[in-house]
Amino acid sequence: MNSSEEVKGTRSRRRRGTALAVVFALIAVVLGVRLADLQLFRSDAYVKYGEQQRIRTVKLTADRGQIFDRNGVELAVSVPQWTVWADPSQVDDPRKAAAALAPVLEMEEGHLFQLLSEPDQHAYLARTVPDKVSRAVADLSLKGVYLLEESARFNPAGSRLGRAVVGIVDVDQIGISGLEYQYDAVLGGTPGEMVLESSQDGRTIPTGARHIRPAQPGADLHLTIDRSLQFEAERALMRQIEEVEASSGSVIIMVPDTGEILAMASVGRNGEGDPVSLSENLAVTWGYEPGSVMKSVVLSGVVEEGLGAPHHVREVNHWLNLYDQEFTDHTEYGTALYTMEEILARSSNTGTVEWALVLGSTRLAAYMSRYGLGSLTGLGFKGESSGLVPNLLEWSGTDVASFALGQGMLATPLQVLMVYNTLANGGLRVPPTLVRSAVDADGREIQLERPEPVRAVSYNTASHMTDMLVTVVREGTGRNAQVDGYTVAGKTGTGQKVLTGGNYEGEDGTRLYTATFAGFLPAEDPQISIIVVIDEPVTNIYASQAAAPLFAELAKYSLQRLRIAPPVDFVTVAPKLGPAPTPQPTPALVPAATPQPTQSPAPAPAPQPTPEPTIAPEPAPTPEPTPVTTPTPVPEPTPEPATPPDPASPSQGVEPQGSGAPEQANGESPQVEDSQ
Repeated sequence: MNSSEEVKGTRSRRRRGTALAVVFALIAVVLGVRLADLQLFRSDAYVKYGEQQRIRTVKLTADRGQIFDRNGVELAVSVPQWTVWADPSQVDDPRKAAAALAPVLEMEEGHLFQLLSEPDQHAYLARTVPDKVSRAVADLSLKGVYLLEESARFNPAGSRLGRAVVGIVDVDQIGISGLEYQYDAVLGGTPGEMVLESSQDGRTIPTGARHIRPAQPGADLHLTIDRSLQFEAERALMRQIEEVEASSGSVIIMVPDTGEILAMASVGRNGEGDPVSLSENLAVTWGYEPGSVMKSVVLSGVVEEGLGAPHHVREVNHWLNLYDQEFTDHTEYGTALYTMEEILARSSNTGTVEWALVLGSTRLAAYMSRYGLGSLTGLGFKGESSGLVPNLLEWSGTDVASFALGQGMLATPLQVLMVYNTLANGGLRVPPTLVRSAVDADGREIQLERPEPVRAVSYNTASHMTDMLVTVVREGTGRNAQVDGYTVAGKTGTGQKVLTGGNYEGEDGTRLYTATFAGFLPAEDPQISIIVVIDEPVTNIYASQAAAPLFAELAKYSLQRLRIAPPVDFVTVAPKLGPAPTPQPTPALVPAATPQPTQSPAPAPAPQPTPEPTIAPEPAPTPEPTPVTTPTPVPEPTPEPATPPDPASPSQGVEPQGSGAPEQANGESPQVEDSQ
C-alpha cells in the first residue's frame, strides 16, 4: 500500500469517527433534552401517571340520617351492608372471574363478564349484599375484586307502613319519593373520599389506605306522624275499602291548631285486587271533585259578608233550574222554609245554590282562595297537586252553583281538611306539616322554613259555622260520625266523577262517586281533625254510609291514643230538626237579628287584619248559558224532616229572597279581606 492510499484511509477513518462522534453527540443532546424535559418540566405529570397505576379514589357514602315518628319510634334507618365492586384493569381473566362470581352473587355469568371487561377502573358488581355473600366473595380472593362497606335503608316499622309519606331511597341512598326525597339534602349528609394503594399484583396495600375527606353524616328527622295512628288508619281504611268495594281511599288525621299531621294513609288495590298501602300519597297528589263538603265554604262566606246568618230562613224548593241545568235535593218535598243551619244539616243542594247566588261569583272565588283551594298547601311534598279552581274570568253559566256543591273543581283530601281545620282554628288557616324538627349529628336543631298562617274568616264566623257543623252530625247527614261523649263538627260530601270522554254518566248509565267526611272534635275545643275519602264505592255510595262510620271509628281510636278526655261541660242538646216539611206559601220576608253562637271554640280570637277595600254585592249572574257538562248534584240522604219553622217566630229570622245579593241592613257594602 503506497503512502497516498494510507493517507486516504486515515482520512476516511477520521471522517467516520467524526460522524460517529457527531451522531453520539446528537444522541446525547437529545437524551439530555429529553431528560431535562422529564425532570424539569414534566415530572409532575409522570408522577401523577405513576400514582394512577397504583392509587385509586373511592367515594365514601355518608351515613344517612334516621327518620323517627313523634314519639321517637324508628320509621327509617340505615344499616351497614357490603357492596361488591371491581377494577377491571386489574382483573387478569374476566371470564374466569365471572364464572367464579356468578353462583355466589346469583347473577348471569355473561353480565358479570361484560362488567369485568369494561375499561373503567370502578364497576359495581352487586350492591348491598348479605353478610354471607360478602364472606363468600372474600374467600374467592379474586384479583381486582373488592368489598366496600355501604348502607342500606331499612324500615323497622314495616316496609309498607307510611311508605307514601316516608318514601324510599335508591341503591345510592338518594331519596326518590316522599320525605326521603323532600329532605334528601338534610338526610343525606356530605359524601367523603378515600384513597387506596395497590401492589403490583393489584391487591390493596392495607397501610397505603388513607382518608382524604371523611363523610359527614346526615341529620335526623323527627316527624309529626304517630306510628300507632298511622297503622290504625291504614288498617281501617283497607277494611273499609274492602267492605264498600271501593277502588282506593285516603285518610288524614291532624292537630288543627298546629297543622301537625298525625297520620296520612293512602290505600288502593294490587294486581290481585286486594287492598294495600300505596307508594303514592293520594292525600296530596289526588285532585278530586269533593262534593258537598264545599258547602261550608259558601255558607261561611255568606256569614262573613253579613249576607245571612245560621238562623235566617229561605224558601227552598227541592228542584231548581239554572241555565237549563237541574239541581235537586235527595227527596221531593215541594217547597219548604229552611234556615241556613237546616240547609247545611240536610245537605240541601238547592238551598246551598240559592245562598251561593246571593254570595256571587267574585266573593265565592275569593273565599275559595282564602281557604287555600286552588293553591299548594305549603307542605312541600313531591308531586303535590294544587287542585283546580278555574280563573274567575272563565266562570260562566252554572259554575257558581256547581263549585258551591263541590263539582266542576278539584281539591286534594288535604286541601279539603284544611278548610275544616280553618274553622276549628277560629278562622285561621295554619299550614300543614309532617316534620317537627331536624337534628344534625352534633345534636343541633336545623331551622326548617314553614309558611305563616293566613286568616280566612273571622272568629265569629268560624264559631257560627262550628255550631252548624255540630248540627250536621247530631241531626243531619253526618249522624254516623258521632262519638259518644264528644261533640263532633263535620260534613258529608258525595261527589260524582268524570268518566272517560269527559262525561259524568256512561252510555250504559254508569256513574262513579267519591264519598267524603271531614270534621273535628271536640267541637268546644278542637284537638283532632280527620278526613276520610273513599273513591268509587259500590255497595254504599253516600258519604254518610261509606265515609262517616270510618271517621267515627278513627276518632275514637285517636281520642284513646292521645288521651283526650271529653269536655267537662258536655251536654246533650234538644234536636233542632223535625219531620218532613210540607209545601208552604211564601211568607212575608223580614230580616232578623243575627243570633250569637251557642258554643265557642277554644282558641282565643286572633287579631283581625285591617280590612281591604270593600267589594259591593253583585247582581245575579247573567252569563250566556254554557253546554251542560255539570253533573247532577248528589245530595245526601237526609233524616226525616220536621214541621217547617214558623216564619213569624222571632227566633227563626227570615232572609230576603232573590237571586241577587241583598244589601246589608246598614246599607254598607260587605268587606272582603285579602285572600292571599
